Amino acid sequence: MNEILRMEYLNQIREYKDKHRIKVITGIRRSGKSTLLSQFKDVLKNEFKINSSQIIDYDFNNKELAELTWKELLHQIEDKSVNNKINYVFLDEIQEIKDFEKCVITLFESKKFKYDLYITGSNSNMFSSNIATVFTGRSREIKLFPFSFKEYFQYVAKQLNWKDREMAFEKYVRFGGLPIIFEDLENEKVTKETLIDVRNDTLNKDIKKRHKIRNYNEFDKIVPYLFDHIGQRLEITNIVNFIHTNNNQNLSRKTINRFILWLEEAVLIYRAYFFSTTSKRTLLTAGKIYASDTGIRNTFSQFKNVNFGSLLENIVFIELKHRGYDVSIGKMYDGKEIDFVASKDNERMYIQVTNSLGTHQIQEREINNLLSIKDNREKIILVKNSDSYINENGIKIINLVDWLLNRNDI
Repeated sequence: MNEILRMEYLNQIREYKDKHRIKVITGIRRSGKSTLLSQFKDVLKNEFKINSSQIIDYDFNNKELAELTWKELLHQIEDKSVNNKINYVFLDEIQEIKDFEKCVITLFESKKFKYDLYITGSNSNMFSSNIATVFTGRSREIKLFPFSFKEYFQYVAKQLNWKDREMAFEKYVRFGGLPIIFEDLENEKVTKETLIDVRNDTLNKDIKKRHKIRNYNEFDKIVPYLFDHIGQRLEITNIVNFIHTNNNQNLSRKTINRFILWLEEAVLIYRAYFFSTTSKRTLLTAGKIYASDTGIRNTFSQFKNVNFGSLLENIVFIELKHRGYDVSIGKMYDGKEIDFVASKDNERMYIQVTNSLGTHQIQEREINNLLSIKDNREKIILVKNSDSYINENGIKIINLVDWLLNRNDI
């Protein structure tokens, strides 16, 4: 595929160039971390005229390199370093090196050479509790998401001549935005197989192997259940009952919570907590989960019986995260819910998501829930099948695809 420059991320990295911080790029497998590093190396050479001798590059997907000890890696980097100039060190999938953080911190604190450090890896390996402690005050994390719909549509319109945005959106909902699927996007069979491979690699390598799960059967029962209940209230009791009924096993709440945490660490899912619209406080109970990519989510249903409504909600959730919002579920005093409360700096929005406002009952439900919130914050209904307008109560009705495409940072 022809590479798409992911300018929002390149700009984030550029902002911290030569700053004494370890730039840590994290994200789900195959989200384009290595490509982003490669693109920034080109920026260094072409824009900043950095000499190639100052760029030290390691890709630990190479099995031979992955066998290095952290001390051997440190010595190799020092041997390649240039005196009296900044050395730009790129360590891709560094988590493959045991105790890699010792090497990174030694370089960071080096008095002998100057280093500007850029590393990639999965969240589960890069920011486990002990490593996060070691990196505290030294790092800047850049979270890499799969392609937004705007990035996706820019690519397919230019490279595949898919000018029909509705058709492109249907594909995006079904297959998600991982860059790797763009290698053969017109071949659905290959696309499905690719997504299944990414899912299996993440589950097997980033979770089962890393956490030494002994009973795969328990884990393999829970994961599809969770992805089948995306956007629904996370009830641990229901999962316990499901496992007992379908597998004749008793599984503790502690074990289930541990599995969910590992899925979060591997960036397969995100958790959203409830936000009280009356007390304006986040409630750290239950919450809901959303998939980091709808294509990965749909592998669990073999891309059949896709719940379009829940996937629209999932796409809006990820898009809000992508835009830098903290995202919660609005909970009102009478038990009703607002799909999302999005907060950033001093900004807060209340958002409902629906496929259509076709019936009076749907309109009344979506609008009345928003009207019951007694503050002057922005209130929006994102609708897949509707034009954009402002209703008589000042609520913005916005076409969902318009909203996804209306970004200035891409």
